[in-house]
Amino acid sequence: MAGRSVHTVLFDADGLLQHPAAGWAERLSGFDDGDPEGFLVALWEAERPALEGRETLRDSVTRLLASRGLDEGRADEVCALWDNIEVDQEAWQLVRDVADAGVACHLATNQQSYRRDLMIDLGYGDLVEHAFYSCDLGHAKPDPEYFRAILARLDAGPDGVVFVDDRVDNVEAARSVGLDAHVHDPSTGAEGLRGVLRAAGVPGA
Repeated sequence: MAGRSVHTVLFDADGLLQHPAAGWAERLSGFDDGDPEGFLVALWEAERPALEGRETLRDSVTRLLASRGLDEGRADEVCALWDNIEVDQEAWQLVRDVADAGVACHLATNQQSYRRDLMIDLGYGDLVEHAFYSCDLGHAKPDPEYFRAILARLDAGPDGVVFVDDRVDNVEAARSVGLDAHVHDPSTGAEGLRGVLRAAGVPGA
């Protein structure tokens, strides 16, 4: 599929264009109930309705705290953990390079509205043509409907569309609807992402 003419790239955000800021784990440890690993797993599970736009992150977190016998009054503090965003400037420049080569670049990311608003303030609206946040689409990766919703918004088929994500399950879901999808290893940074795009035949990479 790499030989196909690429006209569009869908970029995941976390692990590609942004990363957790230093100290996130230490901040999280202040909210667990003696089971930090279990609390983190439960936190990701509780976030799912918010990722799909069915409720706010605060509602999700409040319900989780109540279920674990923790102080519901700290919900806003827990929500603030999602502000731990450190933009990868080299990866952002790569997106600009691809866009300058005439390829449509879009964001395709799972986010609840709390973090979506933070990312808007970071300037993603200026970086990409369209930012497809799961909370706005009503579907979240790895649901194939997430990708179908994006293609519908773009009024396009899957041919010539490349998707890059750091999660295998998301990539497999994208492939199931016909996208040329690739896994990126976050440890390889922007240069690794450039290599993934080049292998996919993306101009400007």
